[in-house]
Amino acid sequence: MTLRAKAALLLGLLAAALWSGAEAVRSLAPEKNANLPQEIYQSYARRAEAAEYVLRGDAGYVAVYEKAKDREPVSVTGIELKCLREADRAMLEAGIPVINRRELLLLLEDLGS
Repeated sequence: MTLRAKAALLLGLLAAALWSGAEAVRSLAPEKNANLPQEIYQSYARRAEAAEYVLRGDAGYVAVYEKAKDREPVSVTGIELKCLREADRAMLEAGIPVINRRELLLLLEDLGS
C-alpha cells in the first residue's frame, strides 16, 4: 500500500471516529421538554404575565418562586421530582405559572398525591 493510500485511510478513520464521538456526546444530553404536554402547558403559559407564582424544580424538589425571573425560591416543598410523572416533570422544567395562592395550593396538592 502506498503512503498516500495509507494517509487517506488514516484520515477517513479519523473523521469517522470524530463523527461517532460527537454523536455519542450529543446523545448523552436529554432532549429538553421532550415529554411536555403542549396542550395542557399552553393553558398555563397563556397566563404567565398575570402569574403571582411559578412552580419549578430546585435540587430535586418542587419549589415555589414568587416571580418568573426570581432566582431563589420562596419555599421548597417536600415533593420529589423523581416521584412525579414525566409530563409533570417536563412542565416543571419549563416553569408552571400560577395565578394566585388558591391555585398554587391546588397544584401542590395535585402534585403531592
